[in-house]
Amino acid sequence: MDGCYLANENITSFSSEESEIRTTYVKIVKTSGDYFVEGLIWGANFHICHVASSVEGSDGPLRMEYVENKLVYTQREAEDDINCKLEFSFQNNRLTIEDANHHCSRYIFYCGALVGLDRVELPKVEYGCP
Repeated sequence: MDGCYLANENITSFSSEESEIRTTYVKIVKTSGDYFVEGLIWGANFHICHVASSVEGSDGPLRMEYVENKLVYTQREAEDDINCKLEFSFQNNRLTIEDANHHCSRYIFYCGALVGLDRVELPKVEYGCP
């Protein structure tokens, strides 16, 4: 599971109609049995979603649990009715991200309005992430 999952995408600006190739990636590192994840997902109109530690004041990677051949991150905040469950599944050297109720992209990570985490698929690459 550890490694770099990456895709280059052509992103277009809605206002200028100019486009540029941008790199969407997720880097997974296994350290002492724990998995740490960091990534940048590009969406429409150059909106981004940065997946990293959700602890305020921390710039490090996100720690995810290994559960039934998936990496899982959960964060619940009952007072705000937030129930984030982020799942990374792996098949045929591809990473698929699931955020079924979109709570992770809306409330936990820094995601623009035109980008989400649900159903993002990235191939594993042999070279390193940016």
